[in-house]
Amino acid sequence: MTSSRSYTFRSVDGGHVVKGELLAYWEVESDAISDSYSPDEISSVELFQKWMESIVGQYPTGLIPIHWFVSCEELGLFSYMPLQFNHFGDQSIEGFLNAYSWPVQGGNETRLNWRDLPVIDKLWISNQSTKGGFIQQATGWKPSILQPYVYLPSLVKQ
Repeated sequence: MTSSRSYTFRSVDGGHVVKGELLAYWEVESDAISDSYSPDEISSVELFQKWMESIVGQYPTGLIPIHWFVSCEELGLFSYMPLQFNHFGDQSIEGFLNAYSWPVQGGNETRLNWRDLPVIDKLWISNQSTKGGFIQQATGWKPSILQPYVYLPSLVKQ
């Protein structure tokens, strides 16, 4: 059975055909703080608090950048997603379309609409600790596809 997330694309250097399931993977600025911990050491709520304290002064407007990636686990592919907001200013982002053709699906070669990719759930539990998963676990929030920012006060429970 073919997955509805399975796409075919070609590598730019050599043109060999690749097929795999594509997912949208998100990272909120500085969520790599979770790399230093495990869910057995610190709860999602405690780590969320540490993360908030570490970024609050860096973003006085409360708008925290979200970076987007295309992920294909079976191929080991992880690359910047096209069409996302460029938080790096004048610096260009080398991403998926620099290495691969536009993904297509099915016999009629329907081009991927990037907004249709499923956004992964990121968890912070003992058997699955995803980088930055503490944010979704502590707040219940995950971004909409290609959302460029999260407004920090909207994540804090009143």
